[in-house]
Amino acid sequence: MVHRSDKSLLYIADPMCSWCWGFSPVMEAIESTYGDRVSLSLLVGGLRPGNTERFDSHRRDYILGHWHAVHERTSQPFNFEFHMGADFTYDTEPSSRAVVAMRTIQPTQVFSYFRAIQYAFYVENQDVTKEGVLTDLAEDQEIDRGVFEISFKNQELKQQVWDEFDRCRQLEISGFPSLLAMDGETPTALAHGYLPMEELQPKIEQWLAK
Repeated sequence: MVHRSDKSLLYIADPMCSWCWGFSPVMEAIESTYGDRVSLSLLVGGLRPGNTERFDSHRRDYILGHWHAVHERTSQPFNFEFHMGADFTYDTEPSSRAVVAMRTIQPTQVFSYFRAIQYAFYVENQDVTKEGVLTDLAEDQEIDRGVFEISFKNQELKQQVWDEFDRCRQLEISGFPSLLAMDGETPTALAHGYLPMEELQPKIEQWLAK
């Protein structure tokens, strides 16, 4: 089936957003159901980019509270042990930049790489703020380490990531995950926050029928 050139779905998320991890199976269902009908694209929204606050026990408990809520609503797996190194800060810029780097190098793998980062963080307790971890995950996607590292460190790409955060704000996105139906440049919100597929699918079908 040929894509409708004037219609696309825009997914706005952050790889370190727990509700986006909860939404991951829904996005996989959208890809498999609608990937041959409309183009799908991913924007990184910037949950806590540049955050430098110390990750103490209070913040850990706060984060785990969200994780338990997501798990109860979506049944997505989490590693509730969640212990990071002493230098860990919940800075979502590096993982977001890695996603943009992947999109630049191999755009067809951006969704699978995004999910790989999520799985590494939420299930495997890997520190996805670290370049080495993000590079390992790219290599798992059969991306050359050197190519990925060059892209990840590129100054223009770093600026592109912050420009993308700004674009999401211009689209009046205040929370993640968000799914926008785009008719050309005109957005229509299909989801602001988590929605199960059975609630989202009728909205997508109605939009496609217009």
